Amino acid sequence: MKNPKFQMSTNIAVHSKDWKISSDFYGNVMGLVIKEHPTYLEVQNGPIKMYVQENKDVETPVMEYYVKNVEVARVYLESNGCKIIKWEGKGKDCYMKDPFGLTFNLWEEK
Repeated sequence: MKNPKFQMSTNIAVHSKDWKISSDFYGNVMGLVIKEHPTYLEVQNGPIKMYVQENKDVETPVMEYYVKNVEVARVYLESNGCKIIKWEGKGKDCYMKDPFGLTFNLWEEK
């Protein structure tokens, strides 16, 4: 199967048992620009955005890759040793773990 081409995103997800508490730390202690949303916190420093959200099942930072088709990328990555961690489909969380331990999200380009 042909490599579907992956482009690294400037987005990182961090999962927390209580994401609201992190607002004070990232905003006041670290001095980063924060924006609170109803279910997550957006932290920005230059072009990098970090999303702090609640997720009891994932306890690791999650990198992100843009792809043209998440389903094609999923099949390709599974055939090369990656495992699905959480799969909600296009436009939602599509978390995979590579053979070396990195957890990442696949996001389909518009």
